[in-house]
Formats: sequence, C-alpha cells, structure tokens
Amino acid sequence: MKPVSLLLHRIYRRVVKIVLALNYDFQTWQEQSLPPGPKIFCSNHFSSSDVHFVTTLMPDALHMVIGPGFGIPVVGSFLGWTEQIRAFTKEDRKTVVDEAVRYLRQGDSIYIFPEGDLNTQERMMAFKKGVANIYLAYPCPVIPIGLISPKRRVRHKLSKTAGRPMTVVSRNYYANIGKPLQFPQALAMQKQDKDSACQMILDELSSTIESLIDEIKTDKFWS
Repeated sequence: MKPVSLLLHRIYRRVVKIVLALNYDFQTWQEQSLPPGPKIFCSNHFSSSDVHFVTTLMPDALHMVIGPGFGIPVVGSFLGWTEQIRAFTKEDRKTVVDEAVRYLRQGDSIYIFPEGDLNTQERMMAFKKGVANIYLAYPCPVIPIGLISPKRRVRHKLSKTAGRPMTVVSRNYYANIGKPLQFPQALAMQKQDKDSACQMILDELSSTIESLIDEIKTDKFWS
C-alpha cells in the first residue's frame, strides 16, 4: 500500500476504534493468532456498518472489495485514496479478482464479503465465486469471520450522504474470527474442473462462517 494510502487507512481505522469504544458493546473472539503475510479475510454481510467495523479486527494493510460505497460522493473518493477495490459496476466486478491478486502479491491483505449483498440475518445468501477465484489464483490463508448483532440493534436508516436507505447497527456488535483455512484439494481439482474446485471452497467457507455465527449465539457472550 502506498505511504499516503496507508496513513489514511490507519487514521480511519483509529477513528472507527474510538467510535466503537465510546458507543458500542463490541465483542470479538479469535480462534488462533493470524499468520504473517498476505491473507484473504471474508465474512457474512448483514449491515452497511460491517465495512467500517471489520477494519478494526486485524492490523493488516487492508484492501476491501466494496460496491455501492464507491457511488457516494466524497466517500467514493476516499475509498479510492485508500486503495480499496472497486466493485460498483458490472465492468468494475470483472477486474476485482485481478486487482485483489495484485495486492496479495504485494504482501497486503484483502477483505471480501462473498455474499455480494446484505443478508436478512435469517440465513446467509449463496456465496459468489470471487473469493474462490482469488484463492485459486493466489493461494494464501483464508480467514473466515462470523458477524452478528441482535436484531433489535439493526435498523434501516435514510442516509443523506448516500441518498438512499442503509442498514446500520447500534450499540451491540460481535465478531468471531476462525482459524486460517487452506484448500489443497481445490487447488489440485482446478486443473480438471475449476467450477467444482470453486464450489468446494465456497461450501467450506459458508459452513465455517455459519458455525462461527452459531458459536457466538451458543458458546460465546450473547445479549
């Protein structure tokens, strides 16, 4: 990450941490220490707050795959300055994998929401192939993260900045970081059947993230 981009990223992360400390019961758990080097972080996605809060979960220089945020005046410019990955239009999405791999090769980490849109918290949406294609192109540890908030804390709010309703979280937010995953079988399989290799990765990621969410509800703190 370029020095100016990294500085802006760190300032933004610090601001988010302060907001969370002052206004939220923000609980996090981590199964084991994160490995060094570039990583692919991914999680479920149920609120617009996710893209802000998850940046505090790791120390890595982070490039997040973001869609609608790039369409918001000023915000979109800031995302560009901090080298986030643009996935706003259909044409943008065609270059997401290549751009993510480029950052991984540079030694930075990326963050992607495989559902591609907000779920309703009733169940996760089907994962799209982007995260699997990124891994197959540049195998590195994939860090699954389960996110959840009590439904009473999730609300729809008209954002004047965005000019549209947004789903935001207040007061309570929880994140459960799983152990790093690798998919050697999928790497071997892609030579004969890349679609099946992708699906193998998506199935394991989806079930792992569901388990991490369930773990918050049953074994971790829950209010």
